[in-house]
This record gives sequence, structure tokens and C-alpha cells, in this order.
Amino acid sequence: MTARGLAFGACAILAGAPAAAHDDAALTDLDRRVMVELTGTRESSHAVFHFRPDGIDSKALDEDVAANVAYLAELEHTLRMGYHGHVHIFLYQDGEEMERLTEVDGAVAFATGTVSVHQPHDFRGVHELVHIFAVQFERDPDTAGADLFVTEGLATYLAKSDENVAIHAWAAAYAKLGVLPASLGDLRRTFPDGADKGVHAYHVAGSFVGFLVERYGIEKVKQWYVDSSEAHQYFGQGFARLEREWREFLQEFELTVGAEEHVLRKLGFLREPLPKEWANAKGTALFDGRTLAGLAPQDASKWSVKDGLLVGTNDGPWTRLATAKSFGPKIGVRAKLRLASGDALKLLVNGEREAIFARWSSYATAGEGFRSNDRVKIAPGEWVELVVVNDDGRARVYMDGLSLFDLPDVWNAAGEG
Repeated sequence: MTARGLAFGACAILAGAPAAAHDDAALTDLDRRVMVELTGTRESSHAVFHFRPDGIDSKALDEDVAANVAYLAELEHTLRMGYHGHVHIFLYQDGEEMERLTEVDGAVAFATGTVSVHQPHDFRGVHELVHIFAVQFERDPDTAGADLFVTEGLATYLAKSDENVAIHAWAAAYAKLGVLPASLGDLRRTFPDGADKGVHAYHVAGSFVGFLVERYGIEKVKQWYVDSSEAHQYFGQGFARLEREWREFLQEFELTVGAEEHVLRKLGFLREPLPKEWANAKGTALFDGRTLAGLAPQDASKWSVKDGLLVGTNDGPWTRLATAKSFGPKIGVRAKLRLASGDALKLLVNGEREAIFARWSSYATAGEGFRSNDRVKIAPGEWVELVVVNDDGRARVYMDGLSLFDLPDVWNAAGEG
């Protein structure tokens, strides 16, 4: 017999349990109002299911109950705890019935009070159940409690994926695209607001909390969850250090092509890849890794070589580093670089054809002005590979192998590069 069969068997045996559990004092007014309509019940060792007796096909109901019983067992194992009492799970025919009876608009599923979850009967996932389990995390009276960032972060991570894309993959894709929030501290203060357009703050929080679970274990995270202003006490590191290490983790995370394309499509900019012939082309090295030979700095005091890296520092207007050698009008430049601090940097070809990469947006010169792309921007502290090409007047700019700008005829009449 399968695990699902075993789980359902337990539910079926207890289906006629006494109604006393339905009068749980922790039920909310909303729960009690809905129970007037959802009069059918089934009960397992840790759950009471409420449904409309004639509203859900019997076979479908069996599957729905079995799935949720399995989720409860999964969370007991994952969270290293036994759940005390019953979770009340309200099963609706569909989202429309749930919205009509609860008067809660736009929710896929939701928890209310401390013991209740409302969802369409065929909803699958542990997110809302995590909130209910977390109520029973051990907590000392002097602890600060959890903020919304941590609360939704743990629930999102334990859900494992969203739209069949792993939670870490969402965050890694945001990081690669330069749309990851610049500061988790700022995001925590405004959560769930504060992320860029199209970026789901739950994915960000879920990946960060998941990183902590994977590195420090669920018991440490549970202790921090109920005292979430005290990261150093439980992890031995301050929040800023943990955030930096999480960002480094995302840089090394292996994104599948399918996951990355899904996120790109979701954000509304599935971008063309760098042409293979350009990706494989052999170019002329402009920096030898040791000296400024072959380069002509506008202000030599602003440029240096350190540990094999070309380092520029500037706290005023732009300061330029050009090549001593000229190239033809059809030219491209590739650079791997990092904005260690500050606001922006830019690459130029053919004198004044510019691609600017700022924390808030990206730009390319076009005629007398600029075109902008605020969906993709450089993330301070993260390495990116930039390619800027004047393709016979066609401005083509790429970040990490994906198109950022493709603007015909805006870089015509170019001089030497």
C-alpha cells in the first residue's frame, strides 16, 4: 500500500469523530460563519476538514484529505516537532466559492487565527500550514517575535517552489538580472512592499530564510524566528554579514535554462542571448592584469591595479579610462566588472557611444538623448559581464549574456573606437 493509501486510511477511520473538536475556542468568527455552509467534516489525528457535503466529488475529497494529512506529517518531520491539537482546514469547491463565503478577495489560500486554513479543495502546498505550526514554536517571554519578512520567508521556503521553479532559483535569477532588492534590511522594514516591479518579495525572503536553514539547521532558524531581531545571538553573525553570504551563495547557484527563462518571461523581458559568434570570438585584451600599459587614464590618480584587478575610484563627475590604441567604427567591448560602491559606471565605444549601468536603471545613448531600461540594472557588489557593441550603427548591449538594448541606427556615423 502506498503512503498516500495509508494516510487516507487513517482519515477514513476517523471520519465519524465527535463534533467537539469543531467547537475549538481558537476558531475565528470567520471560521464559524463559514461552518454554517461547510457542514461536512472529516478528522485525522491533527486535522479537521470542513467541506460542503454535496460540493466535492468523493474521490477528489479523499485525495484532498490524504494530501493535506501528508503535508502535516511532512512538516512535523521538517520542523522537528509534533503538532498539538487540530488544524482546521476549510475546503471549498473552488476559489470563487472561497471568496464568496469568506469575503476575502484575491487569495489563493490563507490562514486565519491560530488554527485555521482556508483553501480550494484541490490546492496543494504547505505554505499556510507553516504559519499554523509556527504558532507552536517554543518561545521565551522576553523574545521579540517574528516580523513578516521572516514569517513569510519560512513558509515560502518550505513550499519549495513556485510555478515549478525552486525558491532559490527565483532569487538567483533576480540577482543575475540585477533586480534583487539592494538591502534586505530595507525590505524587512516595508515588507512585502519595497521590491522592484515584478519581483516577488516572498521569493526573496524565502531564499534568504532557506539559506539560513540549509547552513545553520531548522532548530536555529526556529529560535531566530521567534526572536528575529537577534540574528547574531543564534547564528553568530550579524544580519548584514548573513545577507552578504546569502548574496554570494546566489552568485554560485546553478540556474537551469528553464528556470531562468521562466523568471525572465514572468518579469516581462525574455531577452535574446549574446550571439554565439560573439560569445566565442577572440578579442584584443585591453588590460594585461598587471599594469595600465596600453590604457590612457583621464586622471591617473583614480586608477590602479590591485591583486590582478583594474580598480577605479571616483567621488565626483565621470573619470575616463580609454585605450591608447584606436579601433575601427564597428567594434565591441567586453568587460567583467563589479560596482563595489557608488551609483553607476559606463562603457563607451567610438568616443561618445555610451552604455550606462546605474543602481536604478540602465541607459544607452540614442540621438541627443538616452534610452532607459529600468527592469535590468547593476547590483552593487556583484560581478557582471557586460558586452557593448556598435554593430554598424545598431547599439547592442548585453549583461551576463542577455540582451539589455538592441537599438537600430542610433549609433550611426561613428568615428574610431
